[in-house]
Amino acid sequence: MRAVLVLGSGYLFTSLMAVAHLLTFPGLFSSGDLLGVGHQANAWLDTFRHAAFPLFAVCYALLKRQENVSRRPPADIRNKSVWAAASAIAGVMLMTIVATAGDQLLPRITSGGSYTPAMAAVNIPVWLLSVVALAIVALRPPYSMLDLCMIVVLCAWMFDVGLSTVINAGLFDVGFYAGHLYGLFAASVVPIVLLVEGSRLYSRLDEALAIAEERNAELARSREELAQAQRLEAIGQLTGGVAHDFNNLLTVITGNLELILRAPENVARIERLAQSAMKATQRGERLVRQLLTYARRQITRPETVNPNKLIADIENLMRRAIGEQIEMVIKLSPLLAPAQIDPAEFETAMLNLVINSRDAIMGGGRITIETGNVTIDRQYAASNPDVIPGPYVMIAVSDSGAGMTPAVLARAFDPFFTTKEIGKGSGLGLSQVYGFAKTAGGHITIDSELGIGTIVKLYLPKSSDRPIMPEVSTEIGLRPANGCETVLVVEDDEEVLSVAAESLRELGYQIVTATNAVEALDVLRSHQVVDLLFSDVIMPGDMNGAQLAVEARRIRPSLRVLLTSGYTAATLSREHGLPDNLNVVEKPYRREELAEKLRLVIGA
Repeated sequence: MRAVLVLGSGYLFTSLMAVAHLLTFPGLFSSGDLLGVGHQANAWLDTFRHAAFPLFAVCYALLKRQENVSRRPPADIRNKSVWAAASAIAGVMLMTIVATAGDQLLPRITSGGSYTPAMAAVNIPVWLLSVVALAIVALRPPYSMLDLCMIVVLCAWMFDVGLSTVINAGLFDVGFYAGHLYGLFAASVVPIVLLVEGSRLYSRLDEALAIAEERNAELARSREELAQAQRLEAIGQLTGGVAHDFNNLLTVITGNLELILRAPENVARIERLAQSAMKATQRGERLVRQLLTYARRQITRPETVNPNKLIADIENLMRRAIGEQIEMVIKLSPLLAPAQIDPAEFETAMLNLVINSRDAIMGGGRITIETGNVTIDRQYAASNPDVIPGPYVMIAVSDSGAGMTPAVLARAFDPFFTTKEIGKGSGLGLSQVYGFAKTAGGHITIDSELGIGTIVKLYLPKSSDRPIMPEVSTEIGLRPANGCETVLVVEDDEEVLSVAAESLRELGYQIVTATNAVEALDVLRSHQVVDLLFSDVIMPGDMNGAQLAVEARRIRPSLRVLLTSGYTAATLSREHGLPDNLNVVEKPYRREELAEKLRLVIGA
């Protein structure tokens, strides 16, 4: 601070003036005075010393007031300190010259070792200047430690000047020494008090730092324990929700299959029971997809699309989902930028948001869907580390429902967390939307207020590519298997292998099976005819399905490959060895879906 530099210059100036004053004392260093100037210069040097310090104190107080307002950080403090010291030294030299060489120009304040009436006329303004300095420093609380020290010093300074004026009749009398000894005593006490106080403060600071470190360590342990407890709670909630829903599905499937086994001759009944079991498996498939989307481990097929077009395509479906009692308002930005997303996952996310808003509205109400282009700045991204600043496409779904409490809002995206009655909600709607947003590289926010409503905003990264226009289908039907094509099926689960092989035989393919990559490579190195490799991705051993496909094509370059998996993120990503030219069918797959994929791969 400039104020502290000025104050330091004042102390340096005063100290050097005291040295110059001592050099004019007769008999101190020599029989006369070292400067050979007499009592007149000695008295004026002492007066300059007394008058200068209050001036520096006034400058300190005024500069400190300005700097408290501006809060400007110090710049180039070393050079400024050098200039301040040089200025103080130059000032001392100038005052010494004025008091010695120019003593004939100054009023006579001494005569024969005694003070003249002019001395009182000079000391009174000096004393008043000390009073003014004390008032300026003291009349602006709150005080810093330096301010309090300055108040003490200025009070001592006032008594020094006062004693020298009232009971000091001449040089080197009782008043002269009383005033100077008092000033020396006061000036000595203040630094001693400062040193003692500073030492005490440093001791307390060390204790506080030790306590703070201990508390920080304890806080870190508490946070880790809390995070672990939250993870265990989330795992427990997730496991409980999955177990509940899958037990219901397994009950349906097991019950229908048992009924089929008990009445194998009733074809109509078997068909009805099989369809019921198939519906349960489809519900299970949707449940798994929602979980994988939340965990960001779902196979996605991103395309550059216009979200406005996707919203318009499912508008009727959303209106049917919410019913006629609820009004839907759609405000689509005509200048909306394209985004690279999985269209199916986006449509599912929109339906989940709309249905969630519908369930929050009691009776009639309104759901509003808005789109627009927004930019997330660095300031927002700094407070949200998982967000990358840049241009985004924003889709907002708001409702006039009951709103959420802060406790519910904090858990809104947790899987299987729901405030609905048992059996009326899986608790996976918002978690699927969250997973979709994160998988797309975007961001999601949710704001809610009780009695006002809720608004969910999806932020999807803007794409610089053009949206893909849907092509008119010219497909004339898939060519069925001709009975001569051979498929090598690789699957480590025997039951899945059996079902896959049986399905492929029904489709008209010749089947060769293997339970791991080593067996499959042995088949490929033999003279066995193989037209297509159909392999699971995750298998035991040192080689997964993607690595098997690469090695198989090295052995047989013209071999067609189709992979399948239900868990995909760690294995199917390009970073883990999945080439771009490999086709994938997701588990669980249906017979028709598998047949279509096989014909596309073989005919490619």
